[in-house]
Amino acid sequence: MSSSPILGPERKNSYDEERLEWAKPSVPKKYLRLPRLRRSTVILLLIDFLIVAVLVHAFYPLITLLRRNEELFGARLTLPLNDTSFGEDVSAQRTIPRIFHQTSANETIPEAWKDLVKSCRETYSEFEYKHWTDAKARDFISEEYPWFLDTWDTFPFNIQRADAIRYFVLHHYGGIYLDMDTLCNATIPLHQIEADGSKHHAVFKSTTPTGVSNDMMITSAHHPAFTKALSRIQLYNDITRPWAHILPHVAVMVSAGPLFLTMALKNYLLEQPSLPETTVQVINATELEPYLTDYEGASWHHGDTKAIMWLGEHEWVWYMLGVVGLSGGLYLINMLMMKCWARFFDKASSDEAKDAIKLT
Repeated sequence: MSSSPILGPERKNSYDEERLEWAKPSVPKKYLRLPRLRRSTVILLLIDFLIVAVLVHAFYPLITLLRRNEELFGARLTLPLNDTSFGEDVSAQRTIPRIFHQTSANETIPEAWKDLVKSCRETYSEFEYKHWTDAKARDFISEEYPWFLDTWDTFPFNIQRADAIRYFVLHHYGGIYLDMDTLCNATIPLHQIEADGSKHHAVFKSTTPTGVSNDMMITSAHHPAFTKALSRIQLYNDITRPWAHILPHVAVMVSAGPLFLTMALKNYLLEQPSLPETTVQVINATELEPYLTDYEGASWHHGDTKAIMWLGEHEWVWYMLGVVGLSGGLYLINMLMMKCWARFFDKASSDEAKDAIKLT
């Protein structure tokens, strides 16, 4: 049979009056005609990559803490007992005010802490003693830091106020802060800390798995590290407020607790020209044993606390949970996307079949 002179012998596409089939398929159409498995695999890989990128960005501060903990918060300060090489405690050389701060809900000290508080007041008898109750703390905030008063009044938990006030009073006055569940054995030799002649000094106690604790802090007034902390405290409270009652322990830690302090110090230290930064020092808990004993009252702990504390003592679990959680999450998302993808193409195929039937 001879070919049509109009179409020519090489024309392979059937004639279509609207010339829809004469042109080669466009790039989008050609792509959409790839095998379903290939299309879905490419799209799922892109979605997985985007999810991983977002999670890495969101958790990068915590990743930095774990990866650079020794560089940022390595315990390098030692306080040898009866060391006379530092000379006497001369008032003219002091940068850390001799003020001793403690906090509680009211003037009545819990019975379990009375002997502990007494030991500290006797040990630091030459220091000015400031006992910050909830009422005194709020008055102080309203007078000295009024921009924070609204956040102060709307904290979901009282412990957040107890955490926050210590940063504000140490920034304003300087001195030493100790929790009331601390037994004082001897006066910490502040003159040894001040011996390098720097304008500012701050000392924090290391903790696990990373960072510092806020149950013992020593600082000069208006230390830039505390200035940095105060500049971030509203932001961290805003981040935790929506889910504070779901994970109360985590919310407390992040909004004003030790993790907040650690993150604020990390930001401050990473802005410095070199590390370690001489005005911020970290001391190991064992180095402090001659001077104080921490009984860890933990009166504010919630139901999720035991799990969080156990995780803090097993660093490898963080990594394992991260891998398992990410893998499980991606698997569930991929399965859901595959089901949606299959339904979409089944519907598209069904619609095409119906259209083909109508044309016949």
